[in-house]
Amino acid sequence: MPTIHLENCTTCMKCVNDCPAQAIDIQSGTIDSNCIHCGHCVAICPESTITPDVGDIYPLKKSKISAGDYQDFSAGLRSTRKYMKKEIPQETLDLLLDNMKHYASASNSRPLKITIVRSPEKIQILNDLTLDAIIKPLKMIVSPWIRPFVRLFAPKMNISNLANHKDSFIERRKTNSSIVCHNAPVVLLFHGRIAKYGMLEADANIWATNTTNHAKTLGLGSCFIGFIVKAAERSKALRSEMQIPKDHKIYAALILGYPKVNYQNETSRQSPAVKYI
Repeated sequence: MPTIHLENCTTCMKCVNDCPAQAIDIQSGTIDSNCIHCGHCVAICPESTITPDVGDIYPLKKSKISAGDYQDFSAGLRSTRKYMKKEIPQETLDLLLDNMKHYASASNSRPLKITIVRSPEKIQILNDLTLDAIIKPLKMIVSPWIRPFVRLFAPKMNISNLANHKDSFIERRKTNSSIVCHNAPVVLLFHGRIAKYGMLEADANIWATNTTNHAKTLGLGSCFIGFIVKAAERSKALRSEMQIPKDHKIYAALILGYPKVNYQNETSRQSPAVKYI
């Protein structure tokens, strides 16, 4: 729990008024069990009277990033699928991981775990098991025995397109040993307990998205690999090889490395459909 040090308190009531859980009794200097550990009370106190349940208090530095700067930065974000044969230093990985403590979470809890795959052998195994988990169901769906049932019960499914994807994966695998992981030196797996009503998928994507942004400032490129997430749902071998606990699920996967190419132009993209109500 955060701790209130009443000897320094000026009873300005900022912490009480900003507490979303209404958990603070400033007169007694106590915080009850309704506390959701959001940290607002620590962040708003001008006297640093409340200490956090984890870590220390550091004064915020004024951000130098303007709205235009962020627009320019966002315009340059691209998925990286070609990497240099260069390891990411441990200090750089430590920076990425330590900064995750600042990222928001959909459920205001922090149940995510991060598994870092950096052994070339393990990354190759991850790549191969993911491909196996993708190709196997495609082979089944497009097989002559299953096609009639697919057309009957899932008429909107484009079997020809799936067959082309299956053939493409098999053909590309003959000449490319890293179709999924793209020879990246590091793979981050964001995982947590399987929870029917949990929000870990949202948390994982929040953290992974912020990590891609932070990685770019460190000269790194990244790419979300949804194939790994889907493959892990089907493949016990993949989860076992990556040492994912049996009661855990991989919610996001991110590859990282130093980009082999640099992009020069902003590309046009479809803006989101917006409706005001």
